[in-house]
Order: sequence, then structure tokens, then C-alpha cells
Amino acid sequence: MVTKILKTTGIVLALLILWACPLEKKLKNAIPFNIPDLISVSSLDTIYHVGDEIVYTAVIPSRIDSLDIDIYESTGVTSTWIRGSEIHKFDGNNIYVIKGFTRRLDYDNSLQAYLSYNPTDKVYEFQARITFTQPGEYSVFPDGMIIIFKSENSSGLDYEIKTKIQGLEIGEMWEFRVVP
Repeated sequence: MVTKILKTTGIVLALLILWACPLEKKLKNAIPFNIPDLISVSSLDTIYHVGDEIVYTAVIPSRIDSLDIDIYESTGVTSTWIRGSEIHKFDGNNIYVIKGFTRRLDYDNSLQAYLSYNPTDKVYEFQARITFTQPGEYSVFPDGMIIIFKSENSSGLDYEIKTKIQGLEIGEMWEFRVVP
């Protein structure tokens, strides 16, 4: 009886957490658009050695002329996460963040990449140098990377940019090995 009550309570709590989690909610009134290749990985290979480095970079211009919008002016957002960045796949290796920052999500402890606004260059940026220290098989599914800019201004305009890693096709998995 106690087990049944605890199990039911646990399920209800899990559902409430998932339902209320603001990071996973889609914005109902967001203006969505696709800008491919905003993320790059220097040296996108299939085999690396322990000690090899890659640089993971994301640069999103605040001003997007083709849409006649300025994300920073419209939203006031100074940082936001790259949902689906897959940076957590490199956890356990040496990740040195150069621009932006990383944070662990509360609900699953996964490492996430966050863009920071650079007012001098008027871009949102994230850059990390990853040095491989862990041999093994890796697979990164960079499809569906979404950057959400939830307005902090009274304008109420929200933007949602879908992008992918340069050099990979939509739906393509980046699989590689790190060898000793």
C-alpha cells in the first residue's frame, strides 16, 4: 500500500516537473526561422587521438537583414541556451569555454551551451575548445538545434532560430572515434 502511494506520488511529481519545465516549453508566439550553419566545429573528422582538440563555435548575428529584425533590440536577451547543442556528448573531456558559458540542467544534469551577447560585435556567441581525454565511440546528432530568444522587453517578441552544424546535412549523424 505504501509502495503504491509512493509510486503514484513519484509519477505525479515527475509529470508536474516535466509539464512546468520552462526550458522544454515551445514558445507559442515565437517567430520561427531557419538559418543553417550557424554552428561550426573546426576539424570535423571521423578519427581523433587523445590530446587532439576541436573548437566548437556558434555565432548568431543580432541583426538579421533578410528578416529586418534585430534580436537584441527586440528582446533585450543577453544570454540564451542552444537547445540540442549536444555539448554534453563531450562531457568527461577537457572543455574550455572561451566565449559564452556552460551550465548543467537541473532536471537531468546534462551540460548545455549558452550564447552570450557581445555588444561590441552585436552577435550572440559561444566558443569552446575541447581536448579529447577519453577514448571511445562518439555520436552527435546535431539536427534540431534551436536557439530561443524569449523577450525580456515589453515588446513581447520572441524568436526561435533552427540551425545545424556546418558541413553536416539535416538528419546526418556525426560519428567519430577517439583513439589512444
